[in-house]
Order: sequence, then structure tokens, then C-alpha cells
Amino acid sequence: MKKLAILLWALSMPIAYGQSQNFEGFGLAFDYSLNVITDKTSPDASQSNTSRSGVPSITADYYMSLTDKVLVGAYGTYDLGTTDTSNTDPNATHPIEAGVKLGYALTDSLLAYAKLGYSWSKFSAPGYYQWINGPSYGVGAEYLITKSVFTRVEVSQQNYRSISWSDGSSDKVWINSGTISIGYRF
Repeated sequence: MKKLAILLWALSMPIAYGQSQNFEGFGLAFDYSLNVITDKTSPDASQSNTSRSGVPSITADYYMSLTDKVLVGAYGTYDLGTTDTSNTDPNATHPIEAGVKLGYALTDSLLAYAKLGYSWSKFSAPGYYQWINGPSYGVGAEYLITKSVFTRVEVSQQNYRSISWSDGSSDKVWINSGTISIGYRF
């Protein structure tokens, strides 16, 4: 009976402690991304359009400690802008991304992480409209300015699958992003 009581006491204790606890919980951030958007048209692969844009977004995330240094989490990002920098597609607004993060607390205030997710965006052409989607991934670092306020830098890529149009052509779109953020961890 004594062993069972000790086991139950041990299981009721927090599993993780130390540096990773500083990053645990729900966070909300305002992001600004500098994007390089590449759109390659097929069958004529020589038609490639690359454009640059600055896109604000909002990211919500949640981290949970696995050990004193390792965290796992989930995130969701909602862009407040558009993937269409040519301003010809009024439907290509507010892309979203969701996924998981794996973090490592380097110090009490510095966290490095990798993320893997999935992205969705609207895309259209005259008389045609569809959602495009595909995998996304990235790496970043988060720094705690205070116990609750943090800043973040990240590089990532969204790989949208090819879009097939009614005329037989298709487009492959990918976005490379460099992002800075300011946020609050609750």
C-alpha cells in the first residue's frame, strides 16, 4: 500500500520542470512576414512569377513541457493579408496554417523550435475558384522579454500543391517567409 501511495504521489507531481516551464501555456502573437512568393505555370515552366510582399498575421500557440528542456506544442496562424501580390485575385485572401512545434529551451528565456504544418489559401482565375493547400515547415527562436512578453523570429516555407485550370494549365505556388513577432504568453 505504501508503494502505491508513493507512486500516486509521484504521478501527481509535474512531469517537467526547469527551463521549459517558462514557455508553457497559451501564447498569442502579432507577426509580420516578408514573403517571397513563387508561382510556376505549367506546361510552360518558363513562365515563373516571383513577387515579394509583407503580410501581417496572428498566431496562437500552446506549449507543454515533456522534460526540463523539451516542449511540444500546436499552433495556428491566420494571415491578415493576401497571397496575391499582383492584386488581380480578390479571392486569395487570409491564408491559414496549422501544425505542431517541437521546442528546446536553450536558456530560461531562449527557445529554439522546429515546426511542421499544413497551409490553406484561396486562389482563383476568371471563371474559376478553388482552395490550394500543402505542407509547411520552418525553424525559429522565441525570446522571453519578460515572464509573459516574448519576441520571435522564424524562417518557413509553404508548399502549395499544383492547381489545375480548365484550360489544362497548372500553377505550383510556394512561399518563403522571414517572420518577426511580438506576443504574450498567458
